[in-house]
Amino acid sequence: MSSVALLLSGFLVTMPVALSASTPTDSAAFSSQSSVESTDEPVSTAGTEVAETDQENSGEDSASAGETQSRLDRQKQSIDNTVQRASLWVDSFFADPYNLAEATDTQFRIRPELYYRKEQGTKFRFRASVKIHLPGLGDRVSFIAGADEDSEDSGDDEDDGEDDSVLGLQIFLSSSRKWNTSLTAGVKFNSFAGFVGPRIRYQTAMSDNSSFRFTQTFRWQTNNYWDIGSRFDLNFILGERLYFRQTVYGRWRGEESDEEGYRTRISSILTQRLSSSAGLQYDFTTIFHTEPDTHVDKYTLALRYRKRTRREWLYYEIVPQVSFEDEFGYEFNPGIRLRLEIFFGGSKTRQFRKRTLEDDQDFRW
Repeated sequence: MSSVALLLSGFLVTMPVALSASTPTDSAAFSSQSSVESTDEPVSTAGTEVAETDQENSGEDSASAGETQSRLDRQKQSIDNTVQRASLWVDSFFADPYNLAEATDTQFRIRPELYYRKEQGTKFRFRASVKIHLPGLGDRVSFIAGADEDSEDSGDDEDDGEDDSVLGLQIFLSSSRKWNTSLTAGVKFNSFAGFVGPRIRYQTAMSDNSSFRFTQTFRWQTNNYWDIGSRFDLNFILGERLYFRQTVYGRWRGEESDEEGYRTRISSILTQRLSSSAGLQYDFTTIFHTEPDTHVDKYTLALRYRKRTRREWLYYEIVPQVSFEDEFGYEFNPGIRLRLEIFFGGSKTRQFRKRTLEDDQDFRW
C-alpha cells in the first residue's frame, strides 16, 4: 500500500507543475492587471523657491507619505480583488459548500446523480435544496429547506454526504471581504432533532497570487449530538486559467454519533478553467480517522468535468475516479459519477466574474 500512496503523491506534485509550465502566461499577468487598476496619480510639484522652510519640507514629506500610503492601499485592494475573484469563480462554478453556505439570495437546486464503483456497484441519489431570502426580516435572514447544503461533506462522495433533510433559518450576522459570520437553527429529519450553531469564516490575501481562508462551524442538536468542523484553505493562482487549492478539513461529531473519533480530509485540487462555462478539477484526496486507531480510510484520485449548457440553469458533471479503500484492502477500485444540476437564483459572486478590461466572452481571473 505504501508504494501506491507514493505513486499517487508523486502524481499530485508533478501534475500542477507540468500544467503550470504549459500555460503561456504566469503570475506576472496578474501583477500587470493589478498595476493597471492602481495607476499612480500625478504628484504636484508646486513651489519654485530655492530656499524653503523646514515647515514646508515637513508638509511636503507628509503629503508624499500620504500619497505613497494611498497607492499601497489601492494596490492591496487590487491584490485582494484578483485573488478573491479567482476563488469566488471556482467556488461558485463548482458549487463548493463554502460558497453555498454564504449565499444570501434566493437559490433553488435539484441534483439527480448516478454513482458507480466496482466494489459498491451502482447507486442513485436525488438531492434538492432551497434557500429563500426574507427581506422582511431585516435583510439578513434566509429560509432553508431540503438537503443540508451547509454541511462540508454535502456530497461529492456518497459515503460522506448524509441525505439529511433540514428545515430552518440562517441569520447573517456580518459579511465583509475578510469576515463572514452566521447562525443557523432548525430541524433535521433523518435523526429527528432540533439544531443550532454558528459559522465563522476569515480570509486574507498572502501575496499577489495567493490567499488563506479559515472556516469554523459548530452545531449542537437536541439529542446531545455535536458536530464541529474546521477547514483551512491555501489558494494559489498559477496562471490565467489555473488555480490550485490545498484544503485540510477536520470534523468531530461527538459521542452520540455513529462516526467515532476525529475525521480528517486532505485534498489537493487543481482547477483548470476551460471557458466561462466549463472547467476541470484534478483532485487527490486522503481521508483518515483516529478511531479505533489512526488509519487511512481512503485515497481517491478524480477528474471532474463540469459544464454549463446553453440553458444557464442546467449543468452536468462527468467524474471518473479511482479509489483505494481500507474496507476493500486498498484494492484498485475504479468508478464514475454522472450528475445533472438544475439551478435557479442569483449569486453575489456575479460581480466578480467580469471587469471592464476583460473580454466579455472569455474573461480571465
